[in-house]
Amino acid sequence: PLIETVAIVSLSLVLFLDAVNLQVDELRSDWYVPALALGPGTLLIIAGVALAAALLAGTTPLQSLLLGAILASTDPVVLRDIVRDERIPRSVRRALGIEAGMNDIVVLPIVLILIALLQEPLGGALAWIVFLAKLLLLSPAIGMLVGGGGAWLMGKADARWGIRREYQALYGIGLVLAAYAAGQMVQGDGFLAAYFGGLAVTLFNVSLCECFLEYGEVTAEMAMLLAFVLFGAVLSTLLVTVPILPALALAVIVIGVVRPLGLGLVLRRARMSNTARGFIGWFGPRGLSSLLLALLAVQADVPGAEYLMALTGAVVLVSVVLHGASATPLSAWYGRRVARQTLEEEREASVVGLFRQSPGQVPRISPPDLA
Repeated sequence: PLIETVAIVSLSLVLFLDAVNLQVDELRSDWYVPALALGPGTLLIIAGVALAAALLAGTTPLQSLLLGAILASTDPVVLRDIVRDERIPRSVRRALGIEAGMNDIVVLPIVLILIALLQEPLGGALAWIVFLAKLLLLSPAIGMLVGGGGAWLMGKADARWGIRREYQALYGIGLVLAAYAAGQMVQGDGFLAAYFGGLAVTLFNVSLCECFLEYGEVTAEMAMLLAFVLFGAVLSTLLVTVPILPALALAVIVIGVVRPLGLGLVLRRARMSNTARGFIGWFGPRGLSSLLLALLAVQADVPGAEYLMALTGAVVLVSVVLHGASATPLSAWYGRRVARQTLEEEREASVVGLFRQSPGQVPRISPPDLA
């Protein structure tokens, strides 16, 4: 019960803040690049992880797909220092930042649908239509209503009574949890409602106190650290239930093979150096988000859920060590390369620019032709 409570608070805050911090104006021009990375890229990763899990861990097809969706989620915490490192070209940092900020909201519905498939059958087509409508339509709608309306009311209350900053920060946390609770009350999904609650704040241009964003991020990080400790206690007993060598092999394949190949295929037409492709492909760390998604399967009593949790924990442990240890040296090495020579990705400030024609490919006309 304790880890469940901490996990709900952590994931709700992370999803809400990811949505609030989205730069919608940039996404309007860069929309098809996130669509490539989060659409085909995520599906390729899920399929690759599912195949590796079926071969190495002996999971059923649906369990393998569920594990693939769980491990397709990337952790924005490890990426934070990389995304803020100005030695790395902005287009590369932007690609990683968009993926980290929007990845969970793409993976979460897939995880929830697979959990429903692994549970007792819902019934006929009508039951599935109702389930999907609550999940994909009602949850976002109620989240946007609570998030947008609540933020507007908070602004009006502050203008009327001059509420102190520390209380505004607390009201912001309440807004996140209210969106989650409303999503659960309508038998939808609270996490999707929390994300769309934050998205409503961004889309409707409702101003939230900066103190909430600061306090919310600190609270989310504290909750995540506590969740990591609690997950560590759980995994210390679960990891002995899985064969260690297949689990480590799965971790290496997920981190070093499936993701780099999947994103390499998606970005093959982008004008960037092989170093940039390798950098983006490598930095897809698995962390707390994957553990929280695995916990949803355990809470739902999915067959083999604890085994999937143990496999997820093994991959996350390997990822935390490898990505945590390599973040600083690889960023410094990439920064030195950028300083020595001008790479293709340096010529673009936006992600969409990586898919445009290079200057040498632009057709030119002579002055007489222009005349």
